Amino acid sequence: MSALLIAGAAACAIWALHYYLLLSNERKKAHDKLNDWMYKGLEKSSWSDSLADRVDGTEWAKKMRVKLDQASLDLKPSDYGSFLAMGLIGMIFIMNMMVGIESILVCVLISIVTVPVGSTAFLRSRQHIYAQRLDNQLSEACRLLSSAARAGLSIPQGLQLVVQEMPSPIKVELGRVVREIELGKDLEESVRDLQQRVNTNDIQVFANALIIQRRAGGDLARVMSEMASTMEERKIIHQTIRAVTAQARTSAYALPAISILIALMLSKMIDGFWELMSSLPGMIILGVFGLLQVLGVVLVKKFSQIRV
Repeated sequence: MSALLIAGAAACAIWALHYYLLLSNERKKAHDKLNDWMYKGLEKSSWSDSLADRVDGTEWAKKMRVKLDQASLDLKPSDYGSFLAMGLIGMIFIMNMMVGIESILVCVLISIVTVPVGSTAFLRSRQHIYAQRLDNQLSEACRLLSSAARAGLSIPQGLQLVVQEMPSPIKVELGRVVREIELGKDLEESVRDLQQRVNTNDIQVFANALIIQRRAGGDLARVMSEMASTMEERKIIHQTIRAVTAQARTSAYALPAISILIALMLSKMIDGFWELMSSLPGMIILGVFGLLQVLGVVLVKKFSQIRV
């Protein structure tokens, strides 16, 4: 009798274990289907995405993000860093294979110096061009704000009118100010952020005029109209100065290019030229050469810059 009871208990235990495993399997399938439905279309992050997220969280990325915004480049710091890395590798390859510099050390040193300097020059050029385009549109924006003030519109409504009527880049910058105001940010804080993004004299005057009008009131239409006339006169003066100093600015870029071309010609004419440059005296000569070239460019640009 006891043997029958033990056999029955064992059979029930096996039966219960079978149904438990079956139920667990069904629950796992249902859980997998739910996860597939919830995360449908989302890809798992790869090692490159994780590396990019880590790079974007560094202090270098925070500083670079500001520079990229000022240069109006829609890139993450990690993406821009990858371009710099590819540029560094490409520069080493060009120096070694095409130019004929056999010393890898010299190639690496030249690339390490050239790529950051080129990156800085590129970002500053982008910032300058972007700011110049914005300044050229600012007088027309002031006239629209003046017309909006005469029609009885407030400053945010006038900025919205400028965003609707004018093209980029002022549409993008003032559109960002308008969106921040609509989300509850104070007008003064939004305009201050605009000053930090685009730090030019005309933007500073424009932003300060809006802040003063918001704080103290006054005839906004008259202020914007006079500011537009002043900016247009300054634009004419700037164009005249650029035409007069065009030769000096061209010389600032032509002299280093001619010097580098002469150095490449000497490397083809003199055997062992780059071996000499890879030695300690040669590196000193290269350092002095680069320093004098940078100094010459800076001095020529300083002499050709006339502030108005």
